[in-house]
Amino acid sequence: AGACLQWIGDEFYKSEKMDPSIPNVYALMDEKVRQIPPGSDYLIFTPWMYGERAPIDDHYVRSSFLNLSAEHTRENLLRAVYEGVAYNIRWIVEIVENDFKFPLPHLRVIGGGAKGEPWMQILADVTHRKVETVCEPQDAGAVGAALVAAVGLGLYPDFESLKKVVKVERAFEPQEKNREIYDCLFHSYQEVYSNLRGFYSRLNRKRFDEANL
Repeated sequence: AGACLQWIGDEFYKSEKMDPSIPNVYALMDEKVRQIPPGSDYLIFTPWMYGERAPIDDHYVRSSFLNLSAEHTRENLLRAVYEGVAYNIRWIVEIVENDFKFPLPHLRVIGGGAKGEPWMQILADVTHRKVETVCEPQDAGAVGAALVAAVGLGLYPDFESLKKVVKVERAFEPQEKNREIYDCLFHSYQEVYSNLRGFYSRLNRKRFDEANL
């Protein structure tokens, strides 16, 4: 997810990144995303910049913009990136629930991307689940490791007691008005991999296998 956001920021918002009057280009990108209606005018992005590991393990598949038309703008592509990551997360969530019978009624998100309100709302809308973020989400991995160690040292009696320590900062509820468009595009997103996996394998097998010789 982070690699996709960094890529589109580096390649499509390069001048804004270099502008000293814009202290945070990612905050600007969030504002641009808000200007585009849900679905990005039926533009789909697949976030497989370095191949994919979840929910499928495929070294050869790569990212694409699909259904790109002349009327699409830079901001359409930007929102499509946000949405493409959300489609991939929904794909994972549905496999966890349907194949492993592990219910995920809400999602708690960590990492730098969790600071972006539009992205979290898109994730809630695409997955039809409440999305929660914690304080300082970019440090959550380190905090989690420290808390695991604290339980091991007996500073906390069990993991259940950590619920009082890790507090939710923001919560995003799915908006029913966006269900239809996102369900339509999500199912199309799933078809992309099944329809193009052979294409990517043929195209990239020689490219990557020769590079590793």
